[in-house]
Amino acid sequence: MAYPSKFTALADKEVLLKNYKGKRLQELPTPSFIIDRNVFRKNSDKMLHNSSKLNAEFRAHVKTHKSTEGTLLQLGSGSLKTDKVVVSTLMEAWNLVPLVEKGLISDILFSLPVVKSRLDELADLSTKVPKLRLMLDSPEQLDILTSYNNSNSRNQKWSIFIKINMGTDRAGLLNDSEILNKVLTRALNDEEVRKNVEIYGFYCHAGHSYSADSENKAKSVLIDEINHANKAAKAALKVDPSLTNLQLSVGATPTAHASEILSQEELENSLGGKLSGILELHAGNYPCCDLQQVATGCVSYEDVSCKVIAEVISTYPDRGSKSPGEQLVNAGVIALAREFGPLPGHGRILEPRQYNNWIVGRISQEHGILTPLDESKDTSFIPLGTQVSITPQHSCITAASYPWYFVVDGSDEVVDIWVPWRGW
Repeated sequence: MAYPSKFTALADKEVLLKNYKGKRLQELPTPSFIIDRNVFRKNSDKMLHNSSKLNAEFRAHVKTHKSTEGTLLQLGSGSLKTDKVVVSTLMEAWNLVPLVEKGLISDILFSLPVVKSRLDELADLSTKVPKLRLMLDSPEQLDILTSYNNSNSRNQKWSIFIKINMGTDRAGLLNDSEILNKVLTRALNDEEVRKNVEIYGFYCHAGHSYSADSENKAKSVLIDEINHANKAAKAALKVDPSLTNLQLSVGATPTAHASEILSQEELENSLGGKLSGILELHAGNYPCCDLQQVATGCVSYEDVSCKVIAEVISTYPDRGSKSPGEQLVNAGVIALAREFGPLPGHGRILEPRQYNNWIVGRISQEHGILTPLDESKDTSFIPLGTQVSITPQHSCITAASYPWYFVVDGSDEVVDIWVPWRGW
């Protein structure tokens, strides 16, 4: 079949290494995306520890970096491991098949609700992956999956997570809603549907947890996530008491970070008893982090493993509302993304440190306008030609703009290059 992944060209890692390995950051072209592998690894291992402490399984979302090397670190570099991942594109899924063949991954979840036009591809992928999961949040999607199997003489059941909307209003079904009850009743009682679809579990993603400003607030949202998934599982068990081992998958990066301060006792007290399934934590942004994660109070700037390097290319004295004026860098929307967050700007300069009162205050396609963050500080202009390191607002979207990442290991020397799986 003519899948997009077969026609999407990726940069040649070996050629890139030949040209860039060993170079210092000051020698690299700007703008470029940089990942510190030491910090990325530390963040990945910490999340596996958090889930273990909570007696939860862990499912790593690979959407931020979309790379083999990053995925391997998320799967675990120490004694704690996982073989379960989430993908946001089928390009990611196909490029994970080599890790499946090596026995490192056995379970892949495609995180969008059922995409009818990609079912041929998903059916093919299911022959390569021991456990392929789909997301579902509509009774019509049950019909789409059933009809596909019948039309194609496919005997393998589709394994699904039912997405629960617990406040973000991006996707999912509300607990206690008529439509959720309809999905559960049809999935568990309709013989034709049961032959083609099986419920694996329930999935919650508290995207609104990004507005938390402390770890305790994020923990409160995590408890809410678990309660929502557990409530949905209880509703399913009322329809079919024979169900066993329902997976309760919860997490956004802030709530997953906050799992480190949630005790088993506190969780059980909040639930009023035991879980009605197996707890699974999921997260994706955590290996990289960004300004949005710093704003939650769950991580510090030292926990951010990525940055954009750019160059100061012009100065505008007395322009703008804050002294001494504004400056220009060669990193705009398609180098940094147009995201805003609780912390001001589209990015903040952290290096050189004497210039960290500058933020990327405005952007257009290729232009980033530096403005002072705090007018009360004595802010000096950055000399033209200076390379600056910018912490982005949202690393997932920022990373998607780059055909490769320069990787360092706690220094300013390039030790590796990761080529992400860009495309659909």
